[in-house]
Formats: sequence, structure tokens, C-alpha cells
Amino acid sequence: MSDKSDFEAIPIGLDLGTMEMTLDENTVNDRVGLVQWEAGELVDKFHIAPPVTSIEQHPRMRFAKFPDLRAAIWAKSEHEFLKPMKIGSKIFIRGKIVDKYVKRSKNYVVSEFEAVDEGGEVLLRSRETGIHVE
Repeated sequence: MSDKSDFEAIPIGLDLGTMEMTLDENTVNDRVGLVQWEAGELVDKFHIAPPVTSIEQHPRMRFAKFPDLRAAIWAKSEHEFLKPMKIGSKIFIRGKIVDKYVKRSKNYVVSEFEAVDEGGEVLLRSRETGIHVE
């Protein structure tokens, strides 16, 4: 058994894995309602999903990697939306740990995520900082 906490043991560059997500109509419509997307008519007109559709998967990826994690409090996030997410397509979300630090006695973990389409084109890039609570 290690004397290191989970936070101390997290290596920079740790791969959080890849998650596959199918953007079916039910998933997209649920997300439109949840985020109260003001451009909801674009879903029907252009068959595209709200840009934030995949972001809810990011904490799930962290919890899957760190089963003893009690909470991951979102402290800061930056998102770059590069291309629309099309309804009916599959996307793949990849994540990794890029930094960690302690500030005011709190453990912070910085993660980066990319959502790519089936052809490998990047649709979304995110950089998220969360408080790591063990």
C-alpha cells in the first residue's frame, strides 16, 4: 500500500481513456432541454447538436479513472467549438491530465479533452480545472 494520496499519485499526462457517444435524437433533445439552448431550432433545421452535448461526459471519465474520487468540483473551464456535432453521428471523447497543483489547501487537477468525429476531425477542445476531493 502506498503512502501517497490519490492526488499525489496522479501523473501528469495520465490518459483518461476514450469514450464513444452516439448523438441520437433522444440524447440531443434531452441535452437541448437541459441546457435551455436558445438556438434549439437549429437541431431540427440543420440536424446539429448543441456544442456542449459531450461536455457532461468529462467528469464521468474522471470518476471512471479515479474510483475513490468523492467529488470533482468544477473550478474553471475553457471550451473551443470547432465544428458542429451532427445528429446521428458517433463521436469519440479523449481525455488526459495535463497539470495539477495545490492552492489554498485544495488539490486542483487540470484535464484536457477533445471530441472527434468518426473521420477523426476535432469538433471540440476543452481545458477544465477541478478540485479533486478524495
